[in-house]
Amino acid sequence: MLFKVYLTWVLATLSHANNHFYKGHELIRVLPKTNEHLRLIHHFEDNYGVDRWSEVLQVNRDIKMSLPRKQLPKIRKLCKQYGIDMKILNNNLEKLIQSSDDISKQHKTRTRRAIKHFTPPHLVDYLRYDQIVQFLNQQHRRSPTYRNFTSLFSIGTTHENRSIWTIRIGKPTARRNILMDCGIHAREFISPSTCLYMIDKLIEEVNNGRPSLLSVFNIYIIPLLNPDGYEYAQTERRMWRKNRSPNGIHYRSNCMGVDLNRNFGYHWMENGASMNPCSETYAGPHQDSEPETRSLQRFINQSPRSWDAYLTFHSYGQYWIYPWGFALHMPDDYRELNNKAVIGSEALKRVNGTLYKIGSAANLLYESAGGSDDWAKGVGQIKYVYTVELRPSDDMNDAHAHFAFMLPTTFIEPVGQETYAGVKEFLRSLIIPRKSKLLVKNQKTM
Repeated sequence: MLFKVYLTWVLATLSHANNHFYKGHELIRVLPKTNEHLRLIHHFEDNYGVDRWSEVLQVNRDIKMSLPRKQLPKIRKLCKQYGIDMKILNNNLEKLIQSSDDISKQHKTRTRRAIKHFTPPHLVDYLRYDQIVQFLNQQHRRSPTYRNFTSLFSIGTTHENRSIWTIRIGKPTARRNILMDCGIHAREFISPSTCLYMIDKLIEEVNNGRPSLLSVFNIYIIPLLNPDGYEYAQTERRMWRKNRSPNGIHYRSNCMGVDLNRNFGYHWMENGASMNPCSETYAGPHQDSEPETRSLQRFINQSPRSWDAYLTFHSYGQYWIYPWGFALHMPDDYRELNNKAVIGSEALKRVNGTLYKIGSAANLLYESAGGSDDWAKGVGQIKYVYTVELRPSDDMNDAHAHFAFMLPTTFIEPVGQETYAGVKEFLRSLIIPRKSKLLVKNQKTM
């Protein structure tokens, strides 16, 4: 059985994304100095095939973008005309992606040589969709099923008929509920791998008789919310971001896909999104148009449970952010949201020294509407809502920033370790000791 699993893993990992698509693509850095410059960058995205990598879109902040080489003279001319500083960071995106793949291959080889016993595939590779499904089934079987510590189910299907699998981990007597998802953007491979890492560690704690948090919380994890886009990024176009819905139904466009994190129906299309089907931030023909979006909404709304927290994991940038994304003003309870984020990020930092910035999405990054986090807070009425942007940092001075979405698999384990530590400490902070509850209750009656 072990050999069969290993063989499946080896065969699947032989299939890599067709990076030849990115031959002749350039990676550039621009430095906007005015709001007019920011608007021009949106114009680049909508009209010149520019793919903005940086989540931050603010004046005097470096922004990474990739684009076809044939568009470079036009972009250079417009930047010069409007006074935007521009620098070419890499003139062959295909080779940059390949260099990350090469580091990952070397890591797998070294790991196999150094560790004589079988190494779990999810620690040394970005698993394909079918492998993730297999992993979830293995984890479900691995838990003490007679105690009903886990359940595995689908919350819906995609345009290409893939199931959106979800695993619940916790004691049946647990009364509080946490929801986490990963992989809403296809190219952010470190995100699903981090969810898989946390699933593995939670079930390990159950099996070792240490289910302290799981006595209080049922933790629901969706490791891959956008399986169609993820598979496409794995096999065809490594930098693919959106899902794989055809847009020709609503527009005369051959461009595929909707940015799921602009599609949620809360202040939809107010800002930070595009109505151009070819844009990477295309918000869809209408709000909640996508099956992935509706599946998550339905699961949150129709569940007979109440939710204590919702965390959605992205990359990259190293941010622990909270609503709102659609506007600069913040929710009334932003101080509580900020305090809990500090607790989680400080615990994360203690593992490997990784620094995360904390704040509201619009203030820390830029205003963008239609995100799952805003919807979960504004419509789903979940109190503690966060988007966690995983490694690497978006600081140009960071040694690993150049990897961006292409983080080699050498980072799977350290990112998983620190994120798991941060999430656990955050969850502990939600458990109010009985004495504190009584004190609060007495204070209210005084």
